[in-house]
Amino acid sequence: MRPFLPRPKKTAPGAVPFLARVELKSLDPALPKTPQVYETVRRAIVMLEMPPGAAISEKDICDQLGISRTPLREAILQLHTEKLVEVRPASGTFVSQIDLQHVMDGQIVREALEMRVVRIAAKKVTKEFARSLDFNLHQQRVLAAEKDYDGFYDLDEAMHQLICEFGSSPRIWQIVTGAKAHLDRVRRLAFPEDHHLDIVLAEHTAIIDGLKAGDAKAASKAMSGHLNRVFKTIRHLLSQRSEFFAPNSRAILDQFERIYD
Repeated sequence: MRPFLPRPKKTAPGAVPFLARVELKSLDPALPKTPQVYETVRRAIVMLEMPPGAAISEKDICDQLGISRTPLREAILQLHTEKLVEVRPASGTFVSQIDLQHVMDGQIVREALEMRVVRIAAKKVTKEFARSLDFNLHQQRVLAAEKDYDGFYDLDEAMHQLICEFGSSPRIWQIVTGAKAHLDRVRRLAFPEDHHLDIVLAEHTAIIDGLKAGDAKAASKAMSGHLNRVFKTIRHLLSQRSEFFAPNSRAILDQFERIYD
C-alpha cells in the first residue's frame, strides 16, 4: 500500500483549488516579509504539503499569513527562479513537477561538498561534536519509531548541517541547501516507503561511527553510500509516484546511472 500524500483537488475550469493540509506559520512582524514568505512556501513545497502539480492559491496563503500579495509574489518569483513553481498564463501558478536534471544538479553539489567536509570533520572531531551527533541520532531513532516523517527530515537535515559547519563553515551548508531543493523533495517523498527510515538510520549510524572514531576513510565511505543510494530511491519512486515527476525523468535517470561514478 502506497503512503498517503496530499493530491490537488479537482476543480471546475478556471477555479483555484484550496491547498488542504497546508498550515503556514505566522510571520515575525519585526522581520522583512518577503524572505519569511519565501522560506515558508519553499518548505511547504519541499515537505510535499504543496505536492507537485498542485495549484498555488495566492488568496489562501495571503489570508493565512495576513499579508498583501506583494511579498508573496516576490517570493513566488524567487521560487520560479529555482524552478519550484511554474506560472501558466491564464491558468495560474502551480508547484513544478520534480525535474530530475535539477535533482542531479543538487546531487553533484551535495556530494562534492559533503564528501570533503566529512573527511575534514573526522580529522578534527571533538567530544562536544560527538555528543551533538549522538543526541541527534538518538532523536532520529525516537521520531523514526513514531513515524514522524517531517520531524525526522528536520533531524536528518540538522545532522548534515552539523557535519558541514563543523567540517568547514555555515557557508558550505548554505551552498548545499540552495542547490538541493528538488533533491530534497525526492528524499521527503521516500520517507514513508517501507523500511526506508531503517535504512537511513543505519547509514547515519555508520557515518557518525566513522566520525567519532576519527576515521576519515570510514566516514567518507559511509557518506558516499548514503548519498549515492538516491539513484535506487528515484527508480523506485518513479514506479510508485510517476505523476510527481517530469515526463523525461526515466531517460535522465538512465543517462546519469550510466555515466555517474
